[in-house]
Amino acid sequence: MGATTKPPQRTTTIVPDKDWATKVTLSHQLDLQQKIVIFLLVAYGFLLVSTISLFFLEGFKPLGFNLDGTLLKWLGLATVGEIGGLLTLTFGAIFRGQKK
Repeated sequence: MGATTKPPQRTTTIVPDKDWATKVTLSHQLDLQQKIVIFLLVAYGFLLVSTISLFFLEGFKPLGFNLDGTLLKWLGLATVGEIGGLLTLTFGAIFRGQKK
């Protein structure tokens, strides 16, 4: 009885496709950025519409609606400052280039 030789086994090495991983990561990051921007724009739009609605209610005074003039000034300034500041921070953080 002779010695039997086994056939050589195949070894398979998996080489990750760096281009594919980069494309998937970039696609995921862009999708998240788009969702964040859409959500924030809708939220800021709602805040703006709510504030303008209060100004209209104050102007036409339906059902005895009455707010103090100083409160309306502060509300308007706070709304403009909030929306402008948050949008600036949001777009700056999302679209700023990666630091190297």
